[in-house]
Amino acid sequence: MIRGGSRYDHRNHAGNAGDVWKHFILTEVAELLLWERTDLVYAESHVGRPEYSLQRQGEWRGGIGRCWEHLPLLLDFQYFRILAEMNPDGLQIYPGSAQLVLKAAASRIRDLQAEIWDVDPAVAPAWRGWARVRLHIGDGFSGASSLLNKSLPGLLLIDPPYIHPRDSKLAAALFAQAERAGWIALWWQMMEDEHHLEDSGECFDLQFSETKMDGGRWRGATIALAGADEDLLRHLRERTDGFLEVLKIT
Repeated sequence: MIRGGSRYDHRNHAGNAGDVWKHFILTEVAELLLWERTDLVYAESHVGRPEYSLQRQGEWRGGIGRCWEHLPLLLDFQYFRILAEMNPDGLQIYPGSAQLVLKAAASRIRDLQAEIWDVDPAVAPAWRGWARVRLHIGDGFSGASSLLNKSLPGLLLIDPPYIHPRDSKLAAALFAQAERAGWIALWWQMMEDEHHLEDSGECFDLQFSETKMDGGRWRGATIALAGADEDLLRHLRERTDGFLEVLKIT
């Protein structure tokens, strides 16, 4: 899966159907880890901005926009509680992955250190002033890789832009390294005709046709999960089933 252009800009894609699935699962994983631990290291290989202003014709309309009308039924989930708190006057702002984890930690009064990477220097000003956040401008694959063996195991999100053909191989190598190092790792990807992550551990798939969300040319999204114990897997299965049940019956 290659996203065109030499530098990926997520602003038009923020809040799309793939983001909803990725961020729902990420927040649920973070919630359980933060409940179990008093502190946590969170790493993200390709972070982008902390939040995005939703554009009038953005892809969010087929993603979080389709969920928003059912918000009262979804407030049992931390992901939607965070969104509701950020948007008291209607859906206007969408958080990036790292901000979701930071807000989840703050809600539980937990100590979280975020180590995040992006190759685009333009994102740096948006992260100024964020406590407990260390933004690294540079290659997130090698940066996150160097962190894995020198930090206590934490939570890693691998979410490359898929601009270059090598991105999938580098993501797979980082995912395997994280599992060996004892980290909880999430590797996200949109789904085309073939399932690219089926041999990468436990996977959580969403077929957009099973919900009212519209993924455009993509048929679904998938997240591979490494390092999870049975409690975390059981928690995710129950929570994803509950979330999808709301989307299917409303």
